[in-house]
Amino acid sequence: MAAPNQTAVTDFLLIGFPSSRDLSLLLFSLALPIFLLGLAGNLGLAVLIRAESSLHTPMYFFLSHLALLDLCSCCAVGPVMLWGLLAGQATLPGSACALQMFLFATAGDAECCLLAAMAYDRYAAVCRPLHYQAAVPPRLCRGMVLGSYAAGAASAAVHTGLAFRLPLCRAHVLDHFFCIIPSVLELACADTSLNQALLLAVCGAIQSLSLLAILASYGLILGAVGRAGVHRAVSTCGSHLAAVAVLYGTLLFMYLRPEGSYAAQADKMAAAFYTVVIPTLNPIIYSLRNADVKGALAKRLLGRRRVWGD
Repeated sequence: MAAPNQTAVTDFLLIGFPSSRDLSLLLFSLALPIFLLGLAGNLGLAVLIRAESSLHTPMYFFLSHLALLDLCSCCAVGPVMLWGLLAGQATLPGSACALQMFLFATAGDAECCLLAAMAYDRYAAVCRPLHYQAAVPPRLCRGMVLGSYAAGAASAAVHTGLAFRLPLCRAHVLDHFFCIIPSVLELACADTSLNQALLLAVCGAIQSLSLLAILASYGLILGAVGRAGVHRAVSTCGSHLAAVAVLYGTLLFMYLRPEGSYAAQADKMAAAFYTVVIPTLNPIIYSLRNADVKGALAKRLLGRRRVWGD
């Protein structure tokens, strides 16, 4: 029989900055256009890559799935976060909280794996240009993408399932913008050491191994091109390097941030950046410095203008 102070999971109350209404409204006014730009940018990039035959290459195949993961992250977290900032708080049913947690964790871990796959693609493009198609065949591309999704979903299922098996003894008030695993664990009245250990081990392994694969790929690239080819390598891999730096820089901050009263507010700001800003930056990074994407977009826009003109 459950202890009297345990409560069944019904609804969760999400609060962002309860002590500062002005800050919440300021963040809403900043987050809304960024969120809409992220939705439009990632959806447009995914549709453009699928529609334009000149972009049917391994690199853009990976990029289209990166855009889909960013869309998943935006759609899972963005609306609830924006409503919470505007209204001061948001309420989610337990099932919706679990789904949001699962989708966010899936997208985060899968994106790390996908960036590692993209690093291998850049290695093949720079170091094996004459055998590029053989080094990155369609079957391998599909396998790496499916593996990324599978790793993210498996990790998310483990953490979400274990988190919602815990008895909750406190009021279901999450001091966050959305349902995130550490915040839910804080409400538990049972021992969460297993959850914490698995969270560190599984997510840490996925993120660390992905980063090691990325570093290994770029180490091989630098070793192959030498000093004379650094400029060419940077021009080929610059967009991917920028995306990796933004993502892992944010993760590093979240892991190494100092403890104390500042930590909770810092976690919220880092989570907002991770869930709204990074998905918006990725299509910008891969579009502004990419002649293929800009050329395909111009071709589509000019073609539509000619149709309208006729």
